[in-house]
Amino acid sequence: MSTDGSDGDRPRLLPARPRPKAGETTDSYIRRLSRANHLKPSYLRGYLAGPPNWLGRPRAERLAALTGRQQTALEKALVDLLPPARTKTVKRTTPQETTARRTDRSALFSAIRQDARAEGLSLRALAERHHVHRRTVRHALDSPTPPPRKPPPARERPALDRARPVIDAMLDNHAEANDGQPLTTRFIWEHLLDEHDSEVSYATVRDYIAQLRQQTLEDDAFPVRERRRRSGNILSTSAGTTQGPVIQHYRELLAAVGQRPSAHGLDGTYASMTAFVLGCDAGNSNGMLAGFREWLVVRLDHGNNLAWPSLVRHLAPNGFVHPLTPAADTAAVGALFQLLDEFLELREGRDGPLKIYGAYQAWLNAQNWYHPDPSPTDQIN
Repeated sequence: MSTDGSDGDRPRLLPARPRPKAGETTDSYIRRLSRANHLKPSYLRGYLAGPPNWLGRPRAERLAALTGRQQTALEKALVDLLPPARTKTVKRTTPQETTARRTDRSALFSAIRQDARAEGLSLRALAERHHVHRRTVRHALDSPTPPPRKPPPARERPALDRARPVIDAMLDNHAEANDGQPLTTRFIWEHLLDEHDSEVSYATVRDYIAQLRQQTLEDDAFPVRERRRRSGNILSTSAGTTQGPVIQHYRELLAAVGQRPSAHGLDGTYASMTAFVLGCDAGNSNGMLAGFREWLVVRLDHGNNLAWPSLVRHLAPNGFVHPLTPAADTAAVGALFQLLDEFLELREGRDGPLKIYGAYQAWLNAQNWYHPDPSPTDQIN
């Protein structure tokens, strides 16, 4: 796959090209496409968005070139591949216009009350004279002060609700480490996309972090963040009393599966073992392998654009072998369970998650291609 970002060179077809499902979102299809090709979803999504906005909307023509499918077919299957039709721009109300409206409404209430006292008109007659609803007339007769407008209903954000505990955990761990390096919005968003299959957008994560930053500036005691961290944090050391037994259970389970895969309904191949580990991680709300890919990247010292199953194969005794021979498959399985045991042992120890993410952030900072987002609104001190 060409990575120069130019549209002149047609991208090469991906080796694995699963079919899109009718009614599927573009991000969901990109995740399936990246998993099938052992790529990080954030890497593939950024490539599909292309320059200059690597965090923007994936482009249909680039997705069609990578998958070898007709662009029209992709646009029919993926519900949000095309940008939404532009609607008429609603003019925002200025503070001066808001004050004028409030003044006009107060004058309207005064006129209704004056007409009612002077002429004794009925509700219907007052409503017809002033061209308002009878409910407004009742409000005016009850009180000379117009009632405040109802606030708009709160927007439902299910994707953010699911991602909020992970975001809070990463920010809390970074605040406790306090190594002086900023934890950027892009880093958090890519972690959510790659490790948790989150559908939350970059803009939503950016706004949420900016809101948290504003709250921490308003109260120096951090009451909101502390309450959130105590309520549940899968990466924090305060949750070690609950996470320790869970991690120990999975270490024992994985050791048993590695020794006798047939007893657990597995054929012992790397594909089946990887699927079993992914299932265990999903059953633990994607918390068992939190930080595993970052730990492997630091250990391998490259491969930041790869998913952890591919990283494990690179760390096998004979390196990455494609296609997998029987000997290479056996070596990859052995490397998988050895690396998992070492990783979970580190996770189980004191400040394990802090050490993992701290080492990964330090590794990123040492790369010449890594440029943290300099925007102040994207940083948490």
